[in-house]
Amino acid sequence: MKPQIDIIGDGRIGRALALAFARKWSPVARIISRTTGREPVDSLLPRPIRNDDVIFGVVIIAVKDSQIEVASNTLKNHLRPGCVVLHTSGSRSSEILAPLREAGAAIGSMHPLVSVSDPVAGAEKLGSAYFCIEGDEKACLAAKELVDVLGGRSFKIAPEKKALYHAAAVMSAGHIAALFAGSVDLLAECGVSHEEARNVLAPLVASTAANLENEAPEDALTGPFARGDKETVEKNLRAIRDSCHPELAEIYCLLGLRSLDLARKRGVSEEVILTITAILRSK
Repeated sequence: MKPQIDIIGDGRIGRALALAFARKWSPVARIISRTTGREPVDSLLPRPIRNDDVIFGVVIIAVKDSQIEVASNTLKNHLRPGCVVLHTSGSRSSEILAPLREAGAAIGSMHPLVSVSDPVAGAEKLGSAYFCIEGDEKACLAAKELVDVLGGRSFKIAPEKKALYHAAAVMSAGHIAALFAGSVDLLAECGVSHEEARNVLAPLVASTAANLENEAPEDALTGPFARGDKETVEKNLRAIRDSCHPELAEIYCLLGLRSLDLARKRGVSEEVILTITAILRSK
């Protein structure tokens, strides 16, 4: 028997989930939101919670991190013992919902590792996304079932590792965007427009990402660090320090040290690695 699904929050994630469930499984029962007058989702109009609302299946809290506790407090008196409450935050663990456990609910979280800027497109992306799940055993089982229904893939972590998990996600997504922006600035200083620089570098990033899907990081590593080319590393570093963005030299050095760890796995000699390390650590 399919559990009833309620969604708290009608933002991009909440709406994307509602659309995805409607397409893959069954429509959600309610979309609960403090905001009124919003567009319906699959003919379902978001509405505030009512005094007589009883939640007895699965409820997904899809609100901003700062509003999770508020939503949790709102739900507390509406839960039937045995229900499952999940939130979609990437950085907060399920323990933020601990008061609901006292009300008889199993608590957990299911965070999709995908960016959702539009609910309709987001609903499609959820079908191929990885979801990080954690929490009580019953909640994790429910979350896995929901992810399976959507067509996604899930992996489980301990609640106390949630912040570390999120840091990994930030480094592989948000920080990549920042690193790309710095690379664009350097190339633009060579005389091309920022738009052209983006167009030139984007395929390089895409090809590296494609390689990482099929290869270990050390095998996907390319460039002077993979070759142990200390002369090119010195030239790169000197050029960045002499550019309009000398602050990027520190990033180059820090990532270069990490690249040397990968280069060692590729068989670059320890002598060369020590030489390049000294270059990167020189002021």
